[in-house]
Amino acid sequence: MHFPLLPATVFEPPPVACPGCHFALKDPAPSCPHCGYNGWTCVEKFPWIPPPWERVMDVDARLSPADLLLLEKAIEPLEQALPQVRVHVCLGRLFPDTDPREFGFWLFNAGVPPDAEAASHRPWSILLVIDRASRRASLTTGYGLDPFLSDRRLTACLEAAEPHFRCGRYGPGTAACVRKLHTALTTAQRDAAYIAVKFRQSIEDGTVPPEMLRDCTTMARRSPY
Repeated sequence: MHFPLLPATVFEPPPVACPGCHFALKDPAPSCPHCGYNGWTCVEKFPWIPPPWERVMDVDARLSPADLLLLEKAIEPLEQALPQVRVHVCLGRLFPDTDPREFGFWLFNAGVPPDAEAASHRPWSILLVIDRASRRASLTTGYGLDPFLSDRRLTACLEAAEPHFRCGRYGPGTAACVRKLHTALTTAQRDAAYIAVKFRQSIEDGTVPPEMLRDCTTMARRSPY
């Protein structure tokens, strides 16, 4: 039986960034080798009780019923198409000089899900934080989605919302971001499934031509997963 040669680097997860200084870490570490940031640093910086871990955490009640309905119409199709994924939105005013990316990291890990089923979805969850004070936003994903949503793709999702956020239209902006996330995840799932099927067929019955395997290897190397 012939097993195609697939470089181990194809399966390597993307680099992890420090929540404090955003330095790219080559390997998992208890603290950032660049700035010393660790779990205790985060706890000391955000010594609060997190809000309930819900789909929409609208701290100042800025979203209208029409906005909430718009979010439901954007989030529901994504979660139905990808049942393991959960989308959460936090809209509020952060303290001055608070980085929404770091706050998102804290909230993502400190938030308490309402039940065991909700907790089981955390590795495949996505958190959108919108800071009305600094007019900035961030996206935080669980480790299960890290291989499929690169920083480039997350930035594109935030850019889809930017025109709306600039005008204070948080409902339409969030819906635009979620729809872009849905497209990105659907594309990643389709490409990853195609690659997996071709390599499986090559191993099981050898029906995949070598040139197609080379194309699949190239696709895997160039993709975020």
